[in-house]
Amino acid sequence: MRKYTALLAGLLLLNACGKKETFSPEENAGVQMATNVSIFESKDNQKQWILTADAVDFAELSNATLKNPVLLLKQDGKDSARVSGNTGSFDYLKKQVSISGNAQIHSLSERVLITTDRFFYDVNEDKIWSDTKTTITRGTAKSVAKGGVVTDSKLNKIELKHHATRVPKTASELKK
Repeated sequence: MRKYTALLAGLLLLNACGKKETFSPEENAGVQMATNVSIFESKDNQKQWILTADAVDFAELSNATLKNPVLLLKQDGKDSARVSGNTGSFDYLKKQVSISGNAQIHSLSERVLITTDRFFYDVNEDKIWSDTKTTITRGTAKSVAKGGVVTDSKLNKIELKHHATRVPKTASELKK
């Protein structure tokens, strides 16, 4: 009985060693994946922005492809806005981030939600913009910028392109 058990264990071990691996560099040339990645920039020992993603493909030399990216913007060392979406990219040379697919900006300091198909962030110019229909919501007030928006990372002043506004029914709705 022991002989059969040892023989069976040996056959199972040989079979396991003979199986093809599920991933090899030769099969997926150029793929350089990482999970739970964080990219950031600091100035005077304070982070200016932090870009995180569930998964990142670093295969291309000029940019990275992001899955579920979140861009956290900082102001005076505090979180000021959060940009998120389903996919994105980070262009190393231009220092530009694009976030698309249910793209949203949550302004933490201004209590504003901005939604569109995609947002872009230029690190060097500290500029956020969209180029498609964008909705800005604060309380019950809504503005729609059919041509997109342009703002800085502080979101204090937002330029609307081809916009329409829904005014609240009562003044008390503005206080919410």
